[in-house]
Amino acid sequence: YRAEKAALLATRLDDCVVHVTGSEAAAQEVLRLVQADLSHRGIDTEVDDTLHPIDAAGRLVQEDLVVMERQQRGWVLTSASVCFPTRWDLRSKLDRTMDEIHEPVPQYGEMIGTVVNRFFDRLQPGRLVWRPNWSLVADPGLRLDLPQRRNEMVFPNDPGNDLWLRAERQSVRRLVEHPDAACFAVRVHRWPLVEILDDLLGSAFADELAAIPIDVADYKNIESIRQQLGRWIETSRGS
Repeated sequence: YRAEKAALLATRLDDCVVHVTGSEAAAQEVLRLVQADLSHRGIDTEVDDTLHPIDAAGRLVQEDLVVMERQQRGWVLTSASVCFPTRWDLRSKLDRTMDEIHEPVPQYGEMIGTVVNRFFDRLQPGRLVWRPNWSLVADPGLRLDLPQRRNEMVFPNDPGNDLWLRAERQSVRRLVEHPDAACFAVRVHRWPLVEILDDLLGSAFADELAAIPIDVADYKNIESIRQQLGRWIETSRGS
């Protein structure tokens, strides 16, 4: 992960690191937290002091890092180091509120946004929480850029090896020294479907695939293959 990060930061820095003026203080606290954790485990934490602190912190870990700060208009993305997005554009999210960032997500504005904002407002400084997120993709790459044009997913001849479950562990911590800021740390995991069919992860994925609403399945670009994939999973797990 870190080797691929280094290559991306050397060639596509502007696509991977963003920050607004005044974001340094909260990002500096994130850097100190990262360095303290790594130092405790005996890992070198030397960084280039000329870098923005979110850039420096991102180079030390495999996770992507996103700092949100509470302003009058809501929780706003003020700095981030994101090398491994799942088909979204970081630059377009800078200085946007949580609601604006998640505008494409089905049901977010009507059902989810208020709950998320209230959760962030009530999250205690220093507390760490996490949530999972998943996608089904036909590309095992770590960095999945936003395509210029979306094409419906086509069911492949060998779904077990050609389709990948891409899972994100999204951790968030409210900062202590800057309690009007919170940091997301996102770690990407990937498995070809054939590797998870017969374990608990495969079972959970099959249940989720069947249960998600049509608009969410369409947003994840799997509605076009969902029924066929469900039948394949049922047949493959039973064989």
